[in-house]
Amino acid sequence: MKIYQWLFTLLLGLSLAVTLPSSAQAQEPAPMGEEMAGALQAFYAGQWDESIAQFESILAQEPQNTLAMAYILDAYYRKKDVDGIVSQIETETAATGESGESLSKLGMAYFLRGKIVANVLDEALTEFRAAVEADPENSMAYCGMGLVYFQKRMMPRAKGFFVRALRLNPHDVMAMDRLGNILLVDEKKPAEARDVYQRIVEELPTYPDGHYFMGSALYDMGQLEEAIPYLKRSAELDPHGYTQGFDALTLCGDIYLKTGRFPEAIAIYESAKKVRPESTYVDYKLKLAREGKSVPPTKVNDH
Repeated sequence: MKIYQWLFTLLLGLSLAVTLPSSAQAQEPAPMGEEMAGALQAFYAGQWDESIAQFESILAQEPQNTLAMAYILDAYYRKKDVDGIVSQIETETAATGESGESLSKLGMAYFLRGKIVANVLDEALTEFRAAVEADPENSMAYCGMGLVYFQKRMMPRAKGFFVRALRLNPHDVMAMDRLGNILLVDEKKPAEARDVYQRIVEELPTYPDGHYFMGSALYDMGQLEEAIPYLKRSAELDPHGYTQGFDALTLCGDIYLKTGRFPEAIAIYESAKKVRPESTYVDYKLKLAREGKSVPPTKVNDH
């Protein structure tokens, strides 16, 4: 039986290896799998309050679920209430005490704010480091530090922290996702990235970004036909393009365009146009498809 395993060598004077569960184990329901599927469905339907409630229920049972925490914060961002959720988490941290769990959540809140105001990213790092001091086994804190360094484009450091998070919590889909992105985009290792995203797709099949990056990795490996079902599934799961659904449509259209399947390219570009009517990229590619002109595909967003 195939085992998904890869070796990550970091430029830190250490050689680190991460082994994920076998494919048989991966097919078993992950903790909170059904609840996560419902929460994701609510989020991608634009039901922000409902999704927040569901993700909070998951987080109460899985305090180290970085993906659930990230979606809670993303939903508040889309509600235009970043200050509200940050203040709420600050108050809760002060009230409950500065434990590893509360500090890691506070770090995640500051990470959200830091995506708007860059210098707040350093505040996020401070909280994550404090969380690790309070609880060295806190995987969310390590994943959070990885997210900060990923945002800063300091990829070797980000990679190291994602590896550490996965050693503590092999089910940390957020850490796997960003680690796979580094392998795919920054290190140009699509085969290794494919193994990471295969693991994500098996563990959380309703997570649209896993399907998008799986298709993207296959595309980079030249396996265009194999990429198409993953890209279509990503778009189905994210019909409004809140994360990677729009990019999945355009990359799928680009594959059809490259391979001369113009009617299919037109249909999928028209679907992408409904998601983002203002996209000049889609306008250009749709024009080429209608004229029957093939060009090499270009991914809209590699991150």
